Amino acid sequence: MNLIKKHPTHSIGIFITFFFLVIGLFRLEFLDMLELKFYDLKINMKSDPTPPDEIVIVDIDDSSIEKLGRWPWPRSLLAKGIQKINSADPKLIGLNIIYSEPEEHAGLDELQKFEEIFLQVYPDTSKEPSAMLLNVLKEARIRLDNDKELASAMQHSGKIVLPVFFKGGSLHSQSEDAQNSMIEPFSLMNVKVSEDINCPKAAGIILPILPFLNSSRGIGHINFSSDFDGTTRREQLIYEYQGLFIPSYALTLLIEYLDAKQDQVQVDIGASIRIKEIEIPMSMDCGMMVNFKGPSNTFKKYSFYDVLNDKISQNVLKNKLVLVSTSAAGIMNPFSAPTDPSMPVGELTANVVWTMLNQQFIHQPSWATAVELLLIIFVGLLLILLFPRLKALTAGLLFWFMLAGMLSLSFYFFLLNGFWIQVVYPLTQLVIGYIGVISIKYFITETRKEKVEGESAETNRMLGLSFQGQGMLDMALEKFRKVPVDQEMKDILYNLALDYERKRQFNKAVSVYEYIEEHDKKFKDVEQKKKKLIKASETMVFGDGFLGGSGSDGDLLLEGSETRPTMGRYEVIKQLGKGAMGVVYLGKDPRINRTTAIKTYRFTNDFDPEEAKEMKTKFFREAESAGTLSHPNIVTIYDAGEEQDLAYIAMEYLDGEDLQAYTKKGKLLPIRKIIDYIADIADGLDYAHERGIVHRDIKPANIMLLKNGVIKITDFGIARITASSQTKTGIVKGTPYYMSPEQISGHKVDGRSDIFSTGVMMFQLLTGKVPFTGDSPASLMHQILNIPHPDPSKINPKIMKPLVKIINKALEKDPNNRFPKASALSANLRQLGNAIDALIAKRKTG
Repeated sequence: MNLIKKHPTHSIGIFITFFFLVIGLFRLEFLDMLELKFYDLKINMKSDPTPPDEIVIVDIDDSSIEKLGRWPWPRSLLAKGIQKINSADPKLIGLNIIYSEPEEHAGLDELQKFEEIFLQVYPDTSKEPSAMLLNVLKEARIRLDNDKELASAMQHSGKIVLPVFFKGGSLHSQSEDAQNSMIEPFSLMNVKVSEDINCPKAAGIILPILPFLNSSRGIGHINFSSDFDGTTRREQLIYEYQGLFIPSYALTLLIEYLDAKQDQVQVDIGASIRIKEIEIPMSMDCGMMVNFKGPSNTFKKYSFYDVLNDKISQNVLKNKLVLVSTSAAGIMNPFSAPTDPSMPVGELTANVVWTMLNQQFIHQPSWATAVELLLIIFVGLLLILLFPRLKALTAGLLFWFMLAGMLSLSFYFFLLNGFWIQVVYPLTQLVIGYIGVISIKYFITETRKEKVEGESAETNRMLGLSFQGQGMLDMALEKFRKVPVDQEMKDILYNLALDYERKRQFNKAVSVYEYIEEHDKKFKDVEQKKKKLIKASETMVFGDGFLGGSGSDGDLLLEGSETRPTMGRYEVIKQLGKGAMGVVYLGKDPRINRTTAIKTYRFTNDFDPEEAKEMKTKFFREAESAGTLSHPNIVTIYDAGEEQDLAYIAMEYLDGEDLQAYTKKGKLLPIRKIIDYIADIADGLDYAHERGIVHRDIKPANIMLLKNGVIKITDFGIARITASSQTKTGIVKGTPYYMSPEQISGHKVDGRSDIFSTGVMMFQLLTGKVPFTGDSPASLMHQILNIPHPDPSKINPKIMKPLVKIINKALEKDPNNRFPKASALSANLRQLGNAIDALIAKRKTG
């Protein structure tokens, strides 16, 4: 303890260094996350989006699905695509689709049954009519057998590589033994195995059906591994299955592309894979860091539809590695990659193959951890021995030099040599250590300075002004009372009293005026101001509540004061309205002369002190979450704070009216506008949901339509506080017309609850009625939970069937049956809106 008191700066350096050595060995998830994001930055800097020549993607995209029909396609269609690609003479074709079951074809099944019955009725097929009919049946079966057609196309090509998928678990069956024998020819043969490797093992495998497997040139697994942040940065090169080592899909593509024979593929598990002249580094868990060529669309890509219909030149596929994969929505989920948060599987596979083919590897050398720990020790020595002895300017220059040096070292090794040296831990140590050492030195200096200066009048006056500027009026008054009252001090005290007035703390303002009167009774209008404040305060009970009162209906704009009241730094101009939780005012931010809306909330009326404190904590947490939202269809939160026991939120002032005015028959908006407005609302909700924020109180009163036609969602996060207050007090404020079934049932809600509420609001805006009604809240809740909503088109015949379907899906009782995301609701509405516009335009031109 004496050492800490004697050498505090050295002690903080020792503590920080020891702490970072410990977490450097055992790791800290937050810093590892930063390291991964730093890695992604370097990958993006290293990437070169110039399309390579050797790899081409044939993409089953949304356009192909739209033109050729919904997925899954008949396999004969893929067979035709394979034939088209093969006619261009590619080097290799990767078909990244697993067909693990035979295609279901009702017509083929019926022909099979008919043929069996025919053979039972006419067993002698040697006669001409029977033989001819049987031959016709067999030819029809062949024409309808899409699996056979696709297998034939693959067999004829001889260049097809197919994917497999490994399953976890511990089960083992005879069928898996049979699978083992089928995939053994495709496994790696020349494998050197060490005891300390951690190659992943699979308990089961999903294979293509046997005709496809027998027609393929090779197979590889498509089990991608992601880091703990959900981003794919590594390729799992090898999986072990029943003693066999199966390469990844991308690795198989490389082996076949290079025409490598079994003896030309040498595998040292946990070290490297050598394919002819290419040596691929491998980690102890049989993985490889992927060096991404660029974001999506870096590789040459052609639509499957265009290939099928000869819309591209065959030269673009000649002698190329052609990857046939899907990017259409709903078929295969995209991957999060360092260069693209939504990368299709074909692009990811292409990046892996490109990395290995061009030997553009990212190495994580065995000595990287030692370098990281040595940097931590080196930074620690600077913090302990050097920084405490240096002056502020020299220490600052050294800090920036070290910061730039470590960053340069990291970027140099990564960009030029492909070595990933982790520096986030020593960088964070340097920043925290520098701030800590400098802060302690500053604190020691200031402490000595205060002891020398003492409690001088000038010091107290300056401290008081500083406290006053920060809004700490009581502390300012305490300092001002220690200063002799001269003419200048009277002006300062007079301004302090005005600040108390603005804060609606009339009793304290009166006490300051009385203090001034003790020294000068005729100073300015002190006597008149004191009388007005005393008269105004007679209608208020000073003490517990803000403004001296405790009623929830208290108004900031009380008579008796000539100064404008303030909430934090905001001036209150006039009252705009009242709600269940407080009052809304028109305000102004004097710093930037910006008009704002100020919503106030009081938590003292229905709660004891501990509950009120808990509610305030929740309030500011929700306000902070809502304040992070920045979307054109969500009201902007500028600030949040509290004045005594009154909390407030300063937000964007909206010049318009809420949608409640358009929910009555005779005042309904045009259907086309409603579609756009609800789509905009869904976009705003989707933005919030992606950030983990659920509104919980979507209704027309919380949707503002501005005069410029923009829709804004208000009261994000406040619904959660209101719900908590209702639970505490046992009072339901308002009727739950817009609540989802899960919200009424008290279950945990997510974004799909907001989708239900949006569906209720859409129903009401289109029909002038809410879909669920009841004589009492209990009856209404029963309707929402159990009774289907009425057909909106029967209330308003102008509502078209596609819109009814959208409403029905949004109002599903089961959240799993609704739109999975608000973006899906928006997409459906916009698609419908575009269709309506196209129809109107067609009618005009027709």
